[in-house]
Amino acid sequence: MTAIGIIGTGNMARELGRGWIRAGHSVTLGSRRPSEISLDIAEIRGIRVADFASAISGAEVVVIATPYPTVVPFVEEYREMLLGTVLVDISNPFDNLPSNELAGAEYTARALGTANGLVAAFKDNFAATVNAAYPAESDRGDVKIAGDDEAAKAVVAALARDLGHRPLDCGPLHNARLLDGMVTLMLDLDRRHADFTMETGWRFVGLTNG
Repeated sequence: MTAIGIIGTGNMARELGRGWIRAGHSVTLGSRRPSEISLDIAEIRGIRVADFASAISGAEVVVIATPYPTVVPFVEEYREMLLGTVLVDISNPFDNLPSNELAGAEYTARALGTANGLVAAFKDNFAATVNAAYPAESDRGDVKIAGDDEAAKAVVAALARDLGHRPLDCGPLHNARLLDGMVTLMLDLDRRHADFTMETGWRFVGLTNG
């Protein structure tokens, strides 16, 4: 069992938490105002909601699942508590990095003061399919992982497998630049070309290889 603190209480945070609780891990969702968060306990049984410091305290893995502009301020504020954990940045910067010469996770590393323990992952995974059942091995979703710390990447890969996904090692942390851009492209393609169902996932129509 891994103690996981998820910073954020949105759809992605809840779905990750639901899946990891089902896999036997302990999960605490962190919020700046935990008393204002309403969770259906019958739906997500076993998940705790606490303030940020309490969610981090005792956690072996901390997942940042908040909007990108809040990530660096959060890491700067809680840096001392985050050091020594496996820190997973799932945020997507979108238009917040005008020149795109660095990944959002590289700015997270700067705020943390190190890339040790830091992993960029789950960037192109969506709440609607995090806990989807895949009938065949070939249908399983991928979780793309980038980081400089091989041990931390192995931890995140195991957590991805616990959700029924295939972890894909995408290399060092700077390769998260490619993941950041890929998510923007996927969302654009989704708006323009995709037919999505829970049973089949995304099927891009009207696109050819020629």
